[in-house]
Amino acid sequence: MTRQPLLSGFEEVLSSKPSTTTNDIRDFPHLSRRTLSRHAKWFGLAGEYLVDSILLRFGFCTSPMPEMMPADRLLCLPEGSLRLQIKTCCRPRDGYFHFSLTKGYHRAPSGIRPYEPDDFDLVALVALSENAVKFTLERHSSHRVACSEIAALHQDPCASLRRALQDLGVNNDEPFFSNQFPCQ
Repeated sequence: MTRQPLLSGFEEVLSSKPSTTTNDIRDFPHLSRRTLSRHAKWFGLAGEYLVDSILLRFGFCTSPMPEMMPADRLLCLPEGSLRLQIKTCCRPRDGYFHFSLTKGYHRAPSGIRPYEPDDFDLVALVALSENAVKFTLERHSSHRVACSEIAALHQDPCASLRRALQDLGVNNDEPFFSNQFPCQ
């Protein structure tokens, strides 16, 4: 009797090992890549709301921008507003959360393209499965947040924001950063 080799892709179906991913969004972050991709807008919105939550808890007000704008939020400061671009990664890969700092969609007529220099002032990198946010001024086309950084981001959620604001010349001694706001 001859043995029929399996077709590529059937190994997973026929294996006795149960899958660790599902297609039910309530099982986040243990979702298939396809499910993550299908619900990307939901997870991006969840990342934006996490940034809002962190900033509001530390006394910063934000305002959403229309979807067709290159920035996601306005961060209101006494000196004026900063345009905030928010990028969300659902789960780590190889010890890092990976972020692509590009705009557009693969299937859109204009495709994916880099941001213009004046599209935003500050970036928030959201590690969604860890409920952590890292703020940066760096405009590299790709970013990584190491899983080893998550504990520090939880311990002091405003540390990276304070550094970025200092680099922008925002004075941390102004009343906005007084005891009224625990971010100091």
